Amino acid sequence: MSEQHPNQPPSGYPYPGQPGWNQQPPAATGMTKAAMIIGIVAVALSFIPVIGFVSFILGAIAVVLGIIALVKKLPRKGFALTGLITGAVALIVCVVYIFVLVAVANVVKEGAGSTAQYTYSVTGEGGYTVTYLTQDIDQVATEDIKGGTFTKDVTASTLLGLVTATNAKGNTGALTCKVTDAQDKVVSTNSSKGPAAQVTCPVVEGISK
Repeated sequence: MSEQHPNQPPSGYPYPGQPGWNQQPPAATGMTKAAMIIGIVAVALSFIPVIGFVSFILGAIAVVLGIIALVKKLPRKGFALTGLITGAVALIVCVVYIFVLVAVANVVKEGAGSTAQYTYSVTGEGGYTVTYLTQDIDQVATEDIKGGTFTKDVTASTLLGLVTATNAKGNTGALTCKVTDAQDKVVSTNSSKGPAAQVTCPVVEGISK
């Protein structure tokens, strides 16, 4: 049995200088590199609110380039696969965002169109200005109150309705707002005091500030 020279390639492989000999792996093409880079950028941006929607385009480009590179069997198959996978993930994230936004928009639309009876009340130790919303966002009313208690029975949107009050200039007294429903249940309440003190009471329970 003949001994194999240390620098001799394994049996069945071409010798240096022979056709088919290549000491370096095939270089990546511009398409495979582009697929990988665009895919990585797309999946990274997809998790950023608002800006992430650009990944809908970048992800699609990465997927297309990856598929073309694989079909043509271009060098660096791993680059093409990376671009294909990351681009697909970016597209999935964008689609999920779209479904969430549509669901939120429907909730807001339904809530804005629903109304109920409420009583807005504000009590101040001095002069203050009260502003309140009823059924529509453009139905804003403002009144200057010299002191004491302001009360208003309204039909308001169950999502957009609210009452706010701000101490008049020079008034440092306590200021309190409250919203009650038709069953006299307190929906929201808020208190503050001091110069330019402001209180806000929405018709949505638990979110007054």
